[in-house]
Amino acid sequence: MKGTILEKIMPEVMDTMPLELTLTDDNDIIVFWNEPKTKIFHRADEILGTDIRKCHSEKSHGKLEKLLKDMRSGAVDKESMRINNNGQDILIEYIAMRDEGGNYLGCLEACRLLDSQD
Repeated sequence: MKGTILEKIMPEVMDTMPLELTLTDDNDIIVFWNEPKTKIFHRADEILGTDIRKCHSEKSHGKLEKLLKDMRSGAVDKESMRINNNGQDILIEYIAMRDEGGNYLGCLEACRLLDSQD
């Protein structure tokens, strides 16, 4: 990261982005999400501090398990998928976060609405 962001404006920076972000730690526990003005997915406050699997449908658990295993092992650093949810086209990107030594720190899930130009 370059530059400095004042702590008092960081919440506005995170919530003004045209992205919905969810962050898990290296144990797949949800530790953060932003609250953009236009929400894509509803997240109940109770999921903070819980396993990421609780936020995904059971039919997607196999795919999620493989992705998390591949990210943890270093086989995959990023995976993207497009879905249609209630008539909205959405791009979801799962990005492995790593320290300078390549150790897995967790996963960043970034979601955004697609428009006709995407």
